[in-house]
Amino acid sequence: MLDNFLLFFNNKHVYLKNTFIGIRFMNRREASKFETRQLILNAAKKLFQEKGVEQCTMRGIAKEAGVSAASVVLHFKNKTALLEMALYEDIERTLAQAVASLPPEAGLLDRLMHIPQAMFSFYDTNRELYRALVRKTVFEPEEDYPRLTRQLENHLQFLGGLIEHEKALGNIRPDVDVNIAAASLASLYIGVLIIFFRNPKITPQMALDMLTAMKWQCLTGIKVVREEK
Repeated sequence: MLDNFLLFFNNKHVYLKNTFIGIRFMNRREASKFETRQLILNAAKKLFQEKGVEQCTMRGIAKEAGVSAASVVLHFKNKTALLEMALYEDIERTLAQAVASLPPEAGLLDRLMHIPQAMFSFYDTNRELYRALVRKTVFEPEEDYPRLTRQLENHLQFLGGLIEHEKALGNIRPDVDVNIAAASLASLYIGVLIIFFRNPKITPQMALDMLTAMKWQCLTGIKVVREEK
């Protein structure tokens, strides 16, 4: 399962590369549509980073991109959908780099913390911007923001792969449900991420230390198991 997850990110990079190469084989109308979409995304990303999400409007993004407001709405149904797409590739790239640099010989806890370490540092580069992304998408229906939904599904698959691997080595009890364990570990990360975004005094290292302690306790358990008489 872990191999499949790594393969997914490798294929994702090939897909993105081939997308740009494929422009040469589009007809004029398709190429124009693609270029307009990229102009909008580039403008949105620039303005979101410079002004913040709340200060940006679809009209302002259209003006920055040099297209009509109607063109922006044609490509993106609302500002949050545009925000998701504008930030998606940077998040995806950071995740891919973290997975690719995963230390294969490290212990389970260290491997579980490798991606969160990369992501906390990444989000800290513009915490307000990524806080807005989380605030506007996390509690919305998953079908509304499919790219972020896929990222969560891939993360769960990644965690499940690590746990399955440890089970095969005899380091995790054979009765442990992989899906429940993966969801539990992911939930801890999301919980700390929310705390991290809500409290500007919490540094990436503080968030990492908090999550490490929580995951360690999750892995070792808190309940004393007594033999039945």
